[in-house]
Amino acid sequence: MSQIPENIIEEVLSKADIESVVGHYVQFTKRTGSNLFGLCPFHSEKTGSFSVSIQKGIYYCFGCHKGGNAIGFIMDIEHLSYPEAIRYLGKQYGVEIPESTNDYQYDNTKKIKERVKQILLETAKYYYKSLLSSEGKEAREYLSNRQLSKETCTKFGLGFAPKGFDRLKSHLTSLGYSEDEMKNSGLFTVSKNGKLVDLFRGRLMFPIFDSFGTVVAFGGRCLGDDLPKYINSPESVVYKKQEHLYALNFAKKERSERLIIVEGYMDAISMHQAGVCNAVASLGTAFTDGQLRLSSKYASEIVFFFDSDNAGQNAALRAISMMLKYSKKMSGLKLRIRIAKVPDGKDPDGFIKEHGAKAFEQVVENALDVDRYLSDRAYNNSFSDNGLDLYKYEEDIVTYGSWISDDVKRNRMASKAAIYLKANPSVIYERMNEISNKEAEKEAAVDARTIQRQKKDIVSDRNSNDYDEDVSESDINESSSLGVEEVSSKEPAIPKDAAYLEELNLFVLAMKLKGALADESIIRRDECLRPMDFVGNNMKQIVSIFLENFVPGSGVNEAILINILSKFSLNGEPAESLYLKVDSSFENMTSFEVIRSSYLLQLYKIRRNNLRKERSKAIELLDSTTGSDRERIIESIKQIDAYLEHISAEEILL
Repeated sequence: MSQIPENIIEEVLSKADIESVVGHYVQFTKRTGSNLFGLCPFHSEKTGSFSVSIQKGIYYCFGCHKGGNAIGFIMDIEHLSYPEAIRYLGKQYGVEIPESTNDYQYDNTKKIKERVKQILLETAKYYYKSLLSSEGKEAREYLSNRQLSKETCTKFGLGFAPKGFDRLKSHLTSLGYSEDEMKNSGLFTVSKNGKLVDLFRGRLMFPIFDSFGTVVAFGGRCLGDDLPKYINSPESVVYKKQEHLYALNFAKKERSERLIIVEGYMDAISMHQAGVCNAVASLGTAFTDGQLRLSSKYASEIVFFFDSDNAGQNAALRAISMMLKYSKKMSGLKLRIRIAKVPDGKDPDGFIKEHGAKAFEQVVENALDVDRYLSDRAYNNSFSDNGLDLYKYEEDIVTYGSWISDDVKRNRMASKAAIYLKANPSVIYERMNEISNKEAEKEAAVDARTIQRQKKDIVSDRNSNDYDEDVSESDINESSSLGVEEVSSKEPAIPKDAAYLEELNLFVLAMKLKGALADESIIRRDECLRPMDFVGNNMKQIVSIFLENFVPGSGVNEAILINILSKFSLNGEPAESLYLKVDSSFENMTSFEVIRSSYLLQLYKIRRNNLRKERSKAIELLDSTTGSDRERIIESIKQIDAYLEHISAEEILL
């Protein structure tokens, strides 16, 4: 893990207010005081059980029990590591995150990525020069036939991969790159005899840039009849397909509220050449939720062009289904999705060349909203020379209608279908709802399994990486303030992540007391919780760090506490999830006097149980102990009895 300074993390949490962070993904439907509610983005549900506490700076779902602070939310929603999420938020909210120089693993990973980026840049230069060489003649002729200008080819860095199994390898070797570095680049395959082989050979090359204009991968098109027609770089240390859109580095400069998404490199390039500079390509037929999320950062509307063949139309259905399901969860994703179709089955590239950019702009303006597109598709696919196949049409329209979450649009689809089916619109609408509900139940079950698997992975990772905060043994294993020394025991070791409900209740109530926990007029010094009130090593460490971070007058900021907890597991769960689950049970406890009394009663209960165990162990040792050791044990028992009487007296006063 990157060693980002704690004060920087605290600055990120203070600036990245939880409402704006979560609000980009979740539409809040209810506000109660400083609490916001909406549909959970992590599991399927119909009633909003997802809550955000503006005051505390945390989120929690009462359904799936996911919770945390702004950093944890971004980790889950964007699938980022802890340091990546901090850097992501730092960039969004203007906090400069220093690069780590202390963590070897992080530093080494960074070096690997930098070397791979250098290899990819050198490769792009090599392919570009090869395009201009005698070997690139066929590729140049192809580009000329596609009517791409020299300026356009240069802008997009188009190139040519020479034929031969080791041409690129030899070039990179001459520049001093090792085979291990080349393997990380995704530009090579490994032969049966273990030798590196150029992945791209005899192909027109398209460098794939990230949104900042850095080469992260390549696509290669064959120039003859070889198959496959296109080969794309595999995912690597610098390239994840779902995080990129081809030509986004150029399209984002337009600052348009609309992105046009096509399937192929050539379509996007031709559109840019024609002046349609807000076009991007999806890097394949399978548009992903990550690419949808990426699109939403740069536009409020996306218009899709899918190929008119069967493969393209099937890809359209898959993409629409995915986007609508994703939009249900990401209710804060304000993105209008429309589907456009080029007349006469042409692709955008061919249409622009034949009719010009102005005519193409009109095609974009005529794009259909998703519900209209699905209604038309259900009808057109069910119509033949024999007329409308009512059975197929009914099955398709109720299925497509079930994908639409907007009640008005779903009702409109049902009303239109009712005309063809000669049925009551409400019956069709109810069938759509029925299918939608069944699908939601299936998704909820899958989500639940996924969340449980994620929790196991998180806990396993935390248990295998002991927290390295500078907490001394004396802090964790401090003796009782009563002076009662620990009595040796041969009982089985307690799991380090053990935490009893009473202990969790005590910790939550201590947080609710805030600064009063250190006010001796309210809570006496000996009544402040301490590590030895807890049995598990993780809880002892958490309490020690909690006390170290305690600020007189205000306590510990809850978002900071969540950050502390995110390094531990408790009872086989992520510690922050368990804490938030327990915290939610005290949601209606607002009276300070009730909180104080509940805290003290919980503290007394825990200490009584712990001291009674110590007393029993001490009595067992009396028969086998003599001299000064026996006197010491007797004195310890007296002190325990005195404190037990003190607890009983205090409880009566409460």
